[in-house]
Amino acid sequence: DRVVPCSWACVTAFALKSYAPQDTPHASPVTSTKRQFQSRFDSRTMGIGSLFIVNNETESLCALKHWGATVGHVSVLEKVFASHRASVKHNLYADVLTTEGKQYCFHITRGEITYIATCETETEPLMVIEFLTQLHVVLKAYFTDVTESVLQEHHVTLYQLLDEMLDSGIPVNTHPGGLKVLVPPPNLLNRAQSVVFGHQGVLVSDQDPLKLLPLPWRSNNIKYASNEIYLDIIESIDATLDSEGRVLHSAIHGAIEVNSRLSGMPDVSLSLSNSHLIEEYSFHPSVRLSRFATDRVVSFVPADGTFTLMSYKVKAPQVKAETNSWQPKYIKQNAWQQGAVGGFNSPTTTQVPLPLYIRPQATFGSTQGRVSIVCGTKPAFEKPVESVTLEVRLPDRVTFADPSATHGLASYDDVGHSVRWMIDKFPVDKTPCLTVQVTLESYEASDLAKQGGKGSSGKAVPGEKNGRRVRLQELVDIHCNFSVSGVGVSGIKVETLQVRNEKYKPSQGVRYHTRGGRVVV
Repeated sequence: DRVVPCSWACVTAFALKSYAPQDTPHASPVTSTKRQFQSRFDSRTMGIGSLFIVNNETESLCALKHWGATVGHVSVLEKVFASHRASVKHNLYADVLTTEGKQYCFHITRGEITYIATCETETEPLMVIEFLTQLHVVLKAYFTDVTESVLQEHHVTLYQLLDEMLDSGIPVNTHPGGLKVLVPPPNLLNRAQSVVFGHQGVLVSDQDPLKLLPLPWRSNNIKYASNEIYLDIIESIDATLDSEGRVLHSAIHGAIEVNSRLSGMPDVSLSLSNSHLIEEYSFHPSVRLSRFATDRVVSFVPADGTFTLMSYKVKAPQVKAETNSWQPKYIKQNAWQQGAVGGFNSPTTTQVPLPLYIRPQATFGSTQGRVSIVCGTKPAFEKPVESVTLEVRLPDRVTFADPSATHGLASYDDVGHSVRWMIDKFPVDKTPCLTVQVTLESYEASDLAKQGGKGSSGKAVPGEKNGRRVRLQELVDIHCNFSVSGVGVSGIKVETLQVRNEKYKPSQGVRYHTRGGRVVV
């Protein structure tokens, strides 16, 4: 359920390995592999056929481009937004893949913009999803704010970017650093040239990007008056809690965001403490994988601006360490796990401790019900928990809900049958509490809406026995998001950050953030 970003070099290497010739022993390996690779990535057999950029609020089309057969956008958009509305209604969001006749339709949503790609034949799903994700990153690097008005204002630059990023529907260049050399970003000078010379004021180079740039993600002759590099280590907690607040399952995912403003062609080396806890990692294409595999040092030539250096998953703590097991001295225990009951190696600390507690209570009758939730911070954690958002998903029988909170703001969404409770900061003198009075549809009306005990064919509905329907217990799901600044939950920290190959000494800084990922009660 988590898409791991990867470079197109990995996709190419996988394709070369998977489709190497096996039944032509007398052919040249290089020629045969190239022939198989070209036939595999032919625009008629694989690749993106059409691309649609849509405003999901007004459902209006912002841009479209076809590389294969022309596809009517009306039917595709209706299918995508119908699926999206059904997902919102049932609180089951699946915005990755849907089908439209013989078309495979991939779509992702970022803010008010939805990116939709269609393919006529079987295509690598991760390739299409990763391209749509990277397309939004490129547009954000060019325009800062990706909205319908901005895309319409810079539609010439948008279509030039699509021409450079895709060749017959196959992604070829998706790095903002290299694209900014081929397609100049919109600025005051380009706008003045566009006014004087028309749209020809925005030029696109016809040179090969590999020859034009020594590195696809970084351009030449970058100069800054003040050189600086800053890191943000952002870790999110995914956890499942029971009704009493006990953690049933948890996991930690992290990402290192880099904001680089360095002149020239610097070489950066990053050393992390407790790097042995990192698993399932993925890197930016600039990272030297062999160096990390050898001594766990992240060595790279940074891209200009903001980019994601790496993403990772943290290993779960062991249930109980052996008494004679040796541990290196550089392993530092996490303060959050040290403060938990039972100690670092206790069986009670197999799950990640959360900085807050959530205790819900719910009772439902035939036509009335009540939900109460108590939420607060644990005293063992010194850092304050901020920006807490609780989404309470109510049963389908709910027709109306009246939420009231002792602290924060609470609102009811009648379309998704959910209550949103937002707490910016927890008060010191009291514990916030949310109370929701709900009005329910009667069981008879609910059964009638579901065609009662028997359908039109006269067959009994599953779950009914001897004319009596078996009713399942109605539950309330709570999805929580929060933020804790200045602390990391895994214990992974930056030990050294060195910049070589340049004479200047840049300004450096590291910040740690902990956020709630998929926390479900």
